[in-house]
Amino acid sequence: MYCNRCGKNLTPESQFCNRCGNRVQSDSRSRRTSSIPPPRVRPARRRLVVEDEYVEEPYFEDEYEESTNFVEEPEPELEIGDEEIIFTIYPAFYGVVSQYLIAILLSIAATAAIAYFSLPLWIALAFAALCFIRPFYNHIKHNHTVYKLTTVKVEIKSGLFSKTSRNIPLRHIQDVTVSETLGERLIGIGDVVIDSAAVEGKILMPNIKDPRKYAETILNQLQYWN
Repeated sequence: MYCNRCGKNLTPESQFCNRCGNRVQSDSRSRRTSSIPPPRVRPARRRLVVEDEYVEEPYFEDEYEESTNFVEEPEPELEIGDEEIIFTIYPAFYGVVSQYLIAILLSIAATAAIAYFSLPLWIALAFAALCFIRPFYNHIKHNHTVYKLTTVKVEIKSGLFSKTSRNIPLRHIQDVTVSETLGERLIGIGDVVIDSAAVEGKILMPNIKDPRKYAETILNQLQYWN
């Protein structure tokens, strides 16, 4: 026999349920309800507990403020061992081109004159070879002349068979000027003139394209030494 309220299994002689206290029905009704299976008690759901992986760290205001107060360190002074190349340039090719043009014109004129007077052709060839000697030599010399500015010095290298290297420390340079003729200004070339206290006279860097640009670059580099 079962309790019709809570479904507890009771003995046949029980009149009250010892769980809920309900009065037990008569035997005839209990016989009809005895065949009814007890209600299924649904187990209570367990709550899924998920631990939060993110743990907020404590905030220390004093330490944060101290870490944000950066101290600006002074820039290291430039030393000779830290030499870097600022620019490397070559003389402009306009002077060599003009010499080639003059040699060509002289050769044509000489060939015409020799043909007019019916002279041997080898004379015209020999004269043309003489006319091209100077521009050819200056062409090779041009390719072996280099102007270089570093963080420490100005270096001028020149020479075809014998090399000449001239170094002017930046700390000895007093002034840098630009010299341009009217013809040089028309084609955009000129000479950069360096006045150094360590060298007698002025140092010339001739036939430079856009000379004012490179003169200003040298003057800007002088501020680290003067």
